[in-house]
Amino acid sequence: MRYGKIAQSGGMMDSIESKDATVAGIFRDFYIVPNYQREYVWGQDQVEQLLGDIRAEQSEGGDAEYFIGSIVVCPSRAHPGALDLIDGQQRTTTLFVILCAIRDRLHALGDNGTEGVKKLIADTVIDHNGNDSFRARLDPQYDDAGDVFEKLMTSQAPATRGTRSMVNIAVAYNSTIRFLAEEFGSDAQSVRGFFGYLIHKVKLIRIHTDSIARALKIFETINDRGIGLDAMDLLKNLLFMRTDPAKFDKLKDRWKLLTDKLHKAGEKPLRF
Repeated sequence: MRYGKIAQSGGMMDSIESKDATVAGIFRDFYIVPNYQREYVWGQDQVEQLLGDIRAEQSEGGDAEYFIGSIVVCPSRAHPGALDLIDGQQRTTTLFVILCAIRDRLHALGDNGTEGVKKLIADTVIDHNGNDSFRARLDPQYDDAGDVFEKLMTSQAPATRGTRSMVNIAVAYNSTIRFLAEEFGSDAQSVRGFFGYLIHKVKLIRIHTDSIARALKIFETINDRGIGLDAMDLLKNLLFMRTDPAKFDKLKDRWKLLTDKLHKAGEKPLRF
């Protein structure tokens, strides 16, 4: 479904495409979380809330669709064939972790028919030279991610130590494993039923634009309407909107230096 408007930007016509997509549809593509994005900050409460809500909707009968929000993407300049994830990376990252946990829970229950799950986590692509490359569907570029996504992709449980993002990812993964065990016990088919509902009935709106500047503007518009981020995140986004993309790395480093100092000092960034 295409709607909205066509706008002039930098001498080129930029289109905005918005469509509803299932989780299975979302994870047919590859996503990059740019290194200027904030780290993964969801905690146990948010992850358990998402899992519980999805399970509750499934329990209602399994036919109703469940909408969990929107994401904003644009083509990645640095990673051809992938999309930069400009907004919605918290829920997208959580969905990725949930898929990894489902794969591992099924394997622990002796169900080795997990190819359908694995395809949504990582897949082989062919580059412009004709060479195969095994790529995760989600690839965060921010430093705090460390090697946690490589471990998840290859069925290694994430360590519960490291940066804040690495710890939060481990919490999300372990919370999902625990949820699956408590909710379904050793019934692999019930886990598969939850997986099927998740990928086919849980939906998001994906907003796609050809321009990073326009993607950042949409991000600002969405979050300035009370759907998400705090003033610090909106300020950060405004700085990136006003900055040449060639200087994103420099701005990202300066922003991280500032926020890290505030964190170490025990100061709340919003109060600052």
